Amino acid sequence: MASSVPPSIPGIQLPYEDAEDLRAQVAELLERDNKRFPGAQPVSFARQHIVELQRKEYFMCEKTDGIRCLLFLTWHEGPTGPEPATLLIDRKNNYYLVQPPLRFPFYGDPNDDGKFLFGTILDGELVHDRVHGQPHPRLIFYVFDCLVIDQVNYTSRSLDKRIAYMKEKVFKPYERAYQHMPPQRRAEQVFRVKEKQAYPPYSLSNVFENILPKLPHGNDGLIFTCKSTPYKFGTDEHILKWKPPHENTIDFKLRLGDFPLFDPEDGGDPIPDYDAMPERFQLLVMHDRNNYQPFQHDMYVTPEDWEILKSLNQRLDGRIIECFRDDEGRWRYKREDDGTPRWRDDKKDANHISTVNSVLESIEDPVTQQDLIAVEGKIRVAVKQMQAKEREQLQAQALEPDAKKRKLSDMNGAH
Repeated sequence: MASSVPPSIPGIQLPYEDAEDLRAQVAELLERDNKRFPGAQPVSFARQHIVELQRKEYFMCEKTDGIRCLLFLTWHEGPTGPEPATLLIDRKNNYYLVQPPLRFPFYGDPNDDGKFLFGTILDGELVHDRVHGQPHPRLIFYVFDCLVIDQVNYTSRSLDKRIAYMKEKVFKPYERAYQHMPPQRRAEQVFRVKEKQAYPPYSLSNVFENILPKLPHGNDGLIFTCKSTPYKFGTDEHILKWKPPHENTIDFKLRLGDFPLFDPEDGGDPIPDYDAMPERFQLLVMHDRNNYQPFQHDMYVTPEDWEILKSLNQRLDGRIIECFRDDEGRWRYKREDDGTPRWRDDKKDANHISTVNSVLESIEDPVTQQDLIAVEGKIRVAVKQMQAKEREQLQAQALEPDAKKRKLSDMNGAH
């Protein structure tokens, strides 16, 4: 399948300083005291997480190969009154104004075209979906979580509650409106918004055999998110990113070494030959903010790879590049369908050393697809027991007020 990663984020990128007011709005909605990118980040799946899936209930979804963004629905004052405004926020905390804006019906009065949903932040991924019979891919924003809906902060709620609110207040009205939308208005939408499908963590065989092969976009693993935990800004140890061993990658910062010198025809001082391959392709890892240190291996580049890199006519030094370890233990750049590198220009920084070590651990002691399927039955038994216990607790809580009333009645009768 062709790459499902869109070449760029749609919309007009606002100058960084012009988006400061929007960052302040997002921080206020989330009740945060800083304006940094609030999106949660997963940890790499390790062997101990097999037990974790039996200790707590997780939701599972496929790991889409796209661009991670937050969708911010807000408003601005138009010529005739308030109008919707749609923005995408990337991991560098850049804001992109989408035109024309998406209009989500207001769940409280979905049939009133004059009302729309705003003060809402959704978490998801921009993806190119391939549609059978269509020559061009369709841009989709797949939503897998919500942070704020209608100016109400839901990050302290558990995942199952967040998903339930999102279904009721965002997607039910949106899907109803989309089905009745005139074809011309549909065609004008920059992208379609869809809810990402989640599965029980014990349906691994079905996902591997039936779901992943039929996806209309690229996939490079699975994501497990804990059902009972709140939304956590930054790295969340309860979001587990599983990748097949061949898909385990690290995002490095690339530093080119010195270029060989040659004597110009005029007999002057030797000058660098930028057409020739540099002496090394150093890979850097972030240890602290603005503190990069060399990885233990350089990037392996063949003469053919170098010709591809040169043909880009782009800056190479200092960019974030996604790399994998090949069968011979060499670190090489991950390729797009045309052979060019997978640049991670959507990221401000390379992977932190903690992430690098986690990925290296996954490479050295990988949890394979077969390993996951082998424990599917144990996960099912454990999850069913957790669900039964949860039902018992809910029933006990429902009966508790009646029990208190009876106790008080007995006490009053005793006097």
